[in-house]
Formats: sequence, C-alpha cells, structure tokens
Amino acid sequence: MCSQYTVKTRPSDLFSRYGVKVPPSKEDLIDIRIFPHQNAPVIVKDNEADTRLVGMQFSLIPSWSKDPKPKFATHNARLETVTSKPTWKKPFKENHCIVPMSGFYESVYEGPFAGNVIQFKPKGEDLLFAAGIFDVWTDPETDKKLFSFSIMTSEPSQLIQENGHDRSPIFLEFEDSKKWLELLGKENDMTEFLNEQLVHPDFDIEIDRPLKPGWEKRK
Repeated sequence: MCSQYTVKTRPSDLFSRYGVKVPPSKEDLIDIRIFPHQNAPVIVKDNEADTRLVGMQFSLIPSWSKDPKPKFATHNARLETVTSKPTWKKPFKENHCIVPMSGFYESVYEGPFAGNVIQFKPKGEDLLFAAGIFDVWTDPETDKKLFSFSIMTSEPSQLIQENGHDRSPIFLEFEDSKKWLELLGKENDMTEFLNEQLVHPDFDIEIDRPLKPGWEKRK
C-alpha cells in the first residue's frame, strides 16, 4: 500500500501548466516526503468550478468517527471494496480530490529488491496525479473542521508487481483527473471510469533504505 510518497513541484508550474489556483507562498517550491497523518497538498474543485491547491491530512478520518485518529489504517482505499466499506462509501460518492505525486515508496518482501524500501519514480521527472477521496471531520469540542484524504489504489502494473509489490495508486492523466473531480454520485460510473482511465507510468526504481532485521518473517 502507498503509505509514503514525495511531492516536488513549483506552485507556479501547477498554475501555468495545469491552471491550478495556488495559495500565496513565500517559497515557490514544494519538496516534501509525505507520511500518514501529515499535511499534504491536494487539488480540489472550488465553488467557482476551478481547480485549487489546498492542504489536507494524509489518512482519512471518517466524518462519523469519534476519534481524530482511527485505530485502523486509512491512507489508502481499495477500488475493489470502496463502495462497500463504511469508511470510504460516502467520500467515494461525494468528495473527490487529486493527489500530486513525484514518486512513491513501498516495502518489498519478494523479488529483486526484497528486504528494502524502494522508490518508484517516474521517468523524466514528470509529476503524477493520483485519484483521491476526502472527508471532513468536526471536533465535537471545538467545532474545528479537519479535512483528510486517502489515495485510491488498485492492482499493480506488471513492472510494480515484478519488483515486489501488489498494489498501486490509481494514476490518471491530468485532464482525466479533472473529470474525476466532477464525477460524483453514481458509484458504478465512478468505478468504471477509474478502471478504464487509469494509466501505468514508466518508473525508475531506487533503493531508499534496507528494511529492519527480521523482515523475512513477513514474506
């Protein structure tokens, strides 16, 4: 599952290349590695029907949750079960986002990179756009709203599978990702859209770090 990823881009490029509205910033460079429960940039559709870059927490908190940190992992949502799980069902139907990504990391226990955390990095340094869903949790004591998201995942490409991992974020071409933002309400249409429009980027693979001793027990 995609629990870590990187984002490296200039907000000005998001605006000039893709028309994404970006917040004013002193630093014209985003260069971060994202972990669960960390704030991350995502793209949403605003009230004026434009795309806008905003910050949300990576790991979805269901609106009905009593706790701001669920006891189970919520950073990824499987396409195969997203319409049947209470955590994902409503966000999948109503709240879509796009997750900009420059590469993602996976722990691998089989294949040529077994025993390592590896990075899948797109050839040519292109920015990737993954389908995401989000929800809004309200603190019962302060009424403060917390926006959080999950990355949609599906079966991996042959390249990812051969190199030791069994899932992949669902990547879309940018024009299709904008359609994803607008495609709300009909579960079958949304599932069909992602299955038909997902793309498999060509990746370079780099070792990030070795896994801790004893990793073989998880094979």
